[in-house]
Amino acid sequence: MVHQACVLLGLAVVVAACASTPATPEQVRLAERRLLGPFLVAREVGCGELLVELTGNFHPHVGQPATDKAHHSVVREQKDGFVETVWTNRTGQLEHAFTVTIGETPQFAESGAFVAGKQTRFRVVNQVRLRVYEGRRELTLNAAAGGGFVLVRDAGVGPKEVASFAITDGVLKTP
Repeated sequence: MVHQACVLLGLAVVVAACASTPATPEQVRLAERRLLGPFLVAREVGCGELLVELTGNFHPHVGQPATDKAHHSVVREQKDGFVETVWTNRTGQLEHAFTVTIGETPQFAESGAFVAGKQTRFRVVNQVRLRVYEGRRELTLNAAAGGGFVLVRDAGVGPKEVASFAITDGVLKTP
């Protein structure tokens, strides 16, 4: 019995030691690709509100909405462990909606033209909330659309109304 307890304790120490071992660059690349993967499709999502949570390494993959001071407000707050930026469409009108893209970073073609990569495009009528986590933590790239309505249109398919749309921990979740 004592021997089994020592073996279990030894395994726990090994597991704990392995958990604190830094990830290799290849492991990080694979984890980033897994989290980004569900966003790399030609998809449009229309919604009232959007929450995007990410660690800083994904910042180049998440576009930030353009603003017009006459129709929008922007508030940035330092919170415990993250920075949150909130864009609000004060008019609530579709013509003043925000566009946010998540996907491959744009590239310049040989012709000099700006070419967007594979991405999911969100059109948000009321509010976009972007949470960028700081410090050492698990890689994160999540998006959740809601706010009264959610319409999803995948390439080649007409728009479909759904109760919610989320991509969490590399998995697409829609009812």
